[in-house]
Amino acid sequence: MEIYALDTSKPEAEVHYELLLNQVSPEKRQKLERFLHREDALRGLYADVLLRWLACRQLKVSNTSLQFTYNAFGKPFLLNAPAFHFNVSHSGKWVVCAIDDHPLGIDIEQLRPIDFEVGKVCFSDTEYDALMGQEAKSRLSYFYDLWTLKESFVKAEGQGLTLPLKSFSFELKAHSFIDFTTEGFTTEYCHFKQYELDQDYKMAVCAAHDRFAREVQLVDIHAISAEARDTSIIR
Repeated sequence: MEIYALDTSKPEAEVHYELLLNQVSPEKRQKLERFLHREDALRGLYADVLLRWLACRQLKVSNTSLQFTYNAFGKPFLLNAPAFHFNVSHSGKWVVCAIDDHPLGIDIEQLRPIDFEVGKVCFSDTEYDALMGQEAKSRLSYFYDLWTLKESFVKAEGQGLTLPLKSFSFELKAHSFIDFTTEGFTTEYCHFKQYELDQDYKMAVCAAHDRFAREVQLVDIHAISAEARDTSIIR
């Protein structure tokens, strides 16, 4: 497993936008043009470009040869590359991508004020009780711990919101131990790891094995742009 992160808040993200816009599909370009806020377009573009860059490097193919499709629930995958699995997430200034030879899920969220009543809908009763039992100063952090773990699992499963959020539960214990239980179903995606990429963000990864990346690798936008301009690795 490898995990990569790209900071879209840097000035060079805007500088390289038009060049890298040519590296995505016409459908993606049209979607990006419909965004009302520039930062949303930046995240959307760099999520797509980061994935394409990694796929080209991993598979030793050109960008134009990549063919993406989706399962019945909207989870993307690459045609003709059954051993290349990936998942992408973005929030705030960060875009992250995890790749592996097994399906996986990743989620990153910027810590922002939230109405904790939302937890009654998206958390199990046990999770919600644990959330509200936290000290006020740590409750927001705990909320996003739970949220990113649950999102990473849903994305690994690849069933979208057909999987009830209350049907599985997390309990965060000492020494970063994560207790995970399901109700009414079994799953192979029962391994989780949290990463500290930024003090203002939470990030979690879910996989069917415990061979997690030791660290998150930061990607330089200049490196991607240079390859797009000067080589055939992404074209």
